[in-house]
Amino acid sequence: MRFFLLLTLMAASLFLTSAIQPLGKGYNSHCMCTKLESRVIPQNNLRSVEIFPRGSHCKNTEVIAGLMSGERICLNPQTMWVKKLIRFIEKKESMKKRE
Repeated sequence: MRFFLLLTLMAASLFLTSAIQPLGKGYNSHCMCTKLESRVIPQNNLRSVEIFPRGSHCKNTEVIAGLMSGERICLNPQTMWVKKLIRFIEKKESMKKRE
């Protein structure tokens, strides 16, 4: 009886731990963007752009721009200029993978 109970507990704990998402590099448990910026940011003011696809942590695609001033802002992925920026970045990354 004890053996069966122990085996059941071990199987349940193994099942539950495999269902939990790992918290690795770049993983966040919630949306990072609460305020979205729609205004056009000049290219010479952009230092970096990070794209986080929607997933279980956030229902929205998030685009975070690092500015030359050191500030980080969330860009609205629904605006036309940000959509073009995303396509440009994705195209550039796919070309790098081909090399």
